[in-house]
Amino acid sequence: MLLVSVSIDANAQKTLRGKVFAPVKMDGVGFGSDKETFDALPGASVFWKGGEIGAVTDAYGFFQIDVRRNPDTLRVSMVGYKTVDVLYRGESYLDVPLEQGVLLESADVVFEESTQSISLLNPLNIQQLSRKELCKAACCNLSEAFETNASVDASFTDAVTGTRQIHMLGLAGKYTQLLVDNLPGPRGLNVVQGMSFIPGPWIESIFISKGVGTVASGYESFTGQINVAHRNADSAEPFHLNLFLAGTGRMEFNHVSRHQVGRRWETVLMTHGEYGQRVNDRNGPDNDLDGKRDGDGFLDTPLKKDGVVRNEWRFIGDRGLRADIAFVGAEMVREGGMTGENPLWTASTNIRRAEVNAKIGYVLPGKEGRSWGSQWTASNHRHIQRFGNRDYDGEQKTFRANVLRSGFLGSEDVEFSAGVSYLYDDFLERGTWGATPMESSPSSDTLMRTEHVPGAFLETTWKGNDRGMVVAGLRVDHHNLWGTIFTPRIHARWSATEQTSLKLVAGTGFRTPNVLMEELGAWASNRTWILDGPLEPEQGWNAGVNVTSKFKLFYRDADFALDGYWTEFQNRAVVDFDADAHEVCVYNLGNREARSLTAQAELGWSVHRRWDMRLAYRFVHAVTERDGAEAAGTMLDPYVPRHRAFSQWSYSSKVNDRGANWTGDVTLQWVGPQRIPRPDVLLDSRPQSVLEDDFVVVNAQVSRVFSPGIDLYLGVENVLNFRQGNPILGWDLANTSDVSTFQENFDASLVYGPILGRMAYIGGRWTLGQADKGVR
Repeated sequence: MLLVSVSIDANAQKTLRGKVFAPVKMDGVGFGSDKETFDALPGASVFWKGGEIGAVTDAYGFFQIDVRRNPDTLRVSMVGYKTVDVLYRGESYLDVPLEQGVLLESADVVFEESTQSISLLNPLNIQQLSRKELCKAACCNLSEAFETNASVDASFTDAVTGTRQIHMLGLAGKYTQLLVDNLPGPRGLNVVQGMSFIPGPWIESIFISKGVGTVASGYESFTGQINVAHRNADSAEPFHLNLFLAGTGRMEFNHVSRHQVGRRWETVLMTHGEYGQRVNDRNGPDNDLDGKRDGDGFLDTPLKKDGVVRNEWRFIGDRGLRADIAFVGAEMVREGGMTGENPLWTASTNIRRAEVNAKIGYVLPGKEGRSWGSQWTASNHRHIQRFGNRDYDGEQKTFRANVLRSGFLGSEDVEFSAGVSYLYDDFLERGTWGATPMESSPSSDTLMRTEHVPGAFLETTWKGNDRGMVVAGLRVDHHNLWGTIFTPRIHARWSATEQTSLKLVAGTGFRTPNVLMEELGAWASNRTWILDGPLEPEQGWNAGVNVTSKFKLFYRDADFALDGYWTEFQNRAVVDFDADAHEVCVYNLGNREARSLTAQAELGWSVHRRWDMRLAYRFVHAVTERDGAEAAGTMLDPYVPRHRAFSQWSYSSKVNDRGANWTGDVTLQWVGPQRIPRPDVLLDSRPQSVLEDDFVVVNAQVSRVFSPGIDLYLGVENVLNFRQGNPILGWDLANTSDVSTFQENFDASLVYGPILGRMAYIGGRWTLGQADKGVR
């Protein structure tokens, strides 16, 4: 089924945007000779003359600055160029050319692009990860893109499928709303595996927002939003190729290319392929004879064949009309489980997905900051899998439409964004998840659900003065199954100084659970699913506070952020692994309590012009009342470490005359003790309340840029070679005569740490041309 998603930048023009550049005359022979081109000027200062509000242009010369009351003159300056004063007449965008001033032949001007940044002016607590940040690790797909980030955790769901899931603010990734180019991203049956369909080399930047998001994006956000911005017609180079090879035999191919098609049309084509057929089995017990680990008879990494294609088309009209249309197709084929002939337990996954996205917008002529927009998306997702003697066949059909209007209320100090939306979700899940391990011919189970959700929202932005801003929103949706849903949310920012801001957020979240796919790791066991009646929607509140400050530490740039967030559920789909060692019990929270409290401190510092460092510490207290809490001896949520510390060091050598240099990155994470559900006492006699030991994971990477557009990278994950001991319960019974005991107790879902050990990888990038980075 086609998925069409039409979208525009729905937000009203809240700030003055522009670009600072220097005209360059091309006098040479060849392409572009005798033509005037433009060099972007990063690091230029932009501020209102006689005022305190200022900004600095980014790596591509772009800036954005708040428009103060009764603005007059914008002053732009940069070392080596003449200062320019621009009379402001209410424009929303400005191009500012600078002429060269006094030339200093003996001076080198060096601009350092920040790979992670937090805006002090945006009332939302948003952290931006640039493409350069993603290149610091083996970012093969979105689920692996947070290795160098302290706010989002990624861990394996089990020891069989190789699937990763994220956690944020102490809760699983299903409570974080994932967006792709500001459109709905992985959700529903695709919420876990869907991150594998977004390759890292396709990503231009990632925006991580803590706390509930804005109402314009819907009602499903609890702990935050993650928006992934693809390389597009503005940011993609004419050609980019990335090749990757891991020590496990995993091979990847990624390609991005941009093409001009006529005067008004541009297209970007992206392709991704992943192939791995090597048998890896190294995570068994220690062998006392040779000091090495023997295999446990199960594949450490599944055999895989994945492919994804994305084709985006952009149209820019002469009279304010703009459209972006994207077509995406993906297929995943994976096999895992036991090795050898006639295995007792195997796993297979086959996913096929098709979607179309479109964003269409229209800026009203002569009315800057006022626009109409629409977003459309449609998709068909099919997920077929078999784990042991149980199978699953799920299909989700989705259609979503948004029509948006932005403008001002009375004055430019009060902006609004309003819209109406419609969501259609059709779920059909069939399988034998309720079967016991001993059933040779289990009966089939079926879950069906169709949702129709029309809704409307209004969001207003108040700019009381230069120091404060409030974004308040309310959306009302009518769900055909659950009735009327009210979603209030508020974000506020107050600037104590020019370099210190305080941000507050509060609001509600609402979502319909899809536990069979959201708890994918539970399938890697012989536990029987027990669904206690129909599941009600999950509802909860989230509130948080953040303080961010940028300052100089020993004359070098530094930033410090301190935040705390509280999430309280009114209802939750409780997935209980503690009630019975052979069951996965799922039921509504009811009158029980479930909450999560997190606090995090993070310091970033440019230690030297060649060295950058980042330190972070996070505390999490996540608890849920459940039937198995008494047996477990605690209400602590499993797989959630209470303490986690993070450190990253980055080095970059001086760029020589050929544009070559070296870069190096080391990331260290300390993961504190955490609880995992305990299996049957016959195979594991430890009390269920015991916490697993803490551990340290170190990742390192070295990159060599030979010339602009050609670089090679070499890295090692899990340098210290920490591995969870015996991640597969009952593996030693598989080849014995006691087959029934194996079938009843096998469990590969109790994974809390790395299972692969040390892994080396190598890759290369080849890029031709430069991105447009322009505004047309």
